[in-house]
Amino acid sequence: MTAEERRQSIRMGLALPMRVQGFEADGSTWEEDTTTDDISQGGCSFSVSRRVELGQVLLLFIPLPKRLRQYDPNETSYRVYALVRRLLHRPQRPRVGVMFFGKSPPQGFEEEPAARFLLPSDLSPLADPDEPAPDAPFTPPHPGATAPERRSSVRFHRFVDFTLQQVDEWGTVLQEELTVADNVAKGGAHVLTSLEFMKGDVVLLRQAGGDFDTRAEVRDVITGEDGLRRLHLKFLDRQAPDGLLRPL
Repeated sequence: MTAEERRQSIRMGLALPMRVQGFEADGSTWEEDTTTDDISQGGCSFSVSRRVELGQVLLLFIPLPKRLRQYDPNETSYRVYALVRRLLHRPQRPRVGVMFFGKSPPQGFEEEPAARFLLPSDLSPLADPDEPAPDAPFTPPHPGATAPERRSSVRFHRFVDFTLQQVDEWGTVLQEELTVADNVAKGGAHVLTSLEFMKGDVVLLRQAGGDFDTRAEVRDVITGEDGLRRLHLKFLDRQAPDGLLRPL
């Protein structure tokens, strides 16, 4: 691997038979058999005759080699949810590039199986959950508060363990670490890091031992008085549940 190669796993030109399952808005599903064009631990590409959309959730069944799996190493077929990240329209069968998401689908999929899960580069950024609505009256977070409070949600100082990942458009992991957030709000968190993230990066944040996960944007990288680097993250897909916001 050269110095210019950022990926931890390289895509391989491997043709594997696979079954693709797609989901419609009315709850119905469709299936199609195809073959991978290339594959890595984080994603794959293949051709399908059905029309798919960027951000769409697909369920894949692939006889994936054990070294490329993240779970279920002894199962005959690797069952993994994936997000469509690239489309190449061709006259006959469109070529699709997907990012492996995991054993379970993204949050919200059960309610809207045909929903599209997009990255910030795919659409305009969502409204900042930490910003009050325009002209909205300020409500102090506790009685007697006098200083202007910028956030519409109180930020709690508590410790929460997370897995932090940065992936490319194919889902290949570029950086990953187990870390801790020492400051959590409904719309974001401060997370300790030892990696070289930059402002504007988009990461995947998953609660260790919990069910909260979301994409998050790095709004700032800060080195505190304690000498530790922290990422100021804005949650993009969902707000933190109340269980993460209870002071310890």
